[in-house]
Amino acid sequence: MNMTNIYLDVDGVLLANERNQAKHADEFIRYVVTAFPDSTYWLTTHCRKNDNYVVPLLSRFFPEETMQYVRRIIPAEWNILKTEVIDFGKPFLWFEDGIFPEEREELIKHDALDNYIEVDLTKHEDHLGIFIAGFPIPKEHL
Repeated sequence: MNMTNIYLDVDGVLLANERNQAKHADEFIRYVVTAFPDSTYWLTTHCRKNDNYVVPLLSRFFPEETMQYVRRIIPAEWNILKTEVIDFGKPFLWFEDGIFPEEREELIKHDALDNYIEVDLTKHEDHLGIFIAGFPIPKEHL
């Protein structure tokens, strides 16, 4: 499982809104970075076109203990669609609250739609805790 790439969005996944982190976000970040130390990537609008604002943004929400893990996550730079940076040659999981139709089409084209893990904090505020308890397995590993 350590060969799996993990792609993380921020808004709607790790942050519930502009003022609050998502429930279980601290534990989720620590879990993912510990389990996938060399293959966890930011895939967020806060890390786009050579800009990386993830660390300064999250430092307002998370304690220093968690920020040590946050700083280890690799920035993935993209331009138009987030799927531009997904390595479809490796197993991956993409934690995201919503994707564009073109991104969905790209996932379907690569038979990887099941690797998109939709995080819906409005329906399941414990979503990240559920993922920790039973971490998803990429389709390629089934």
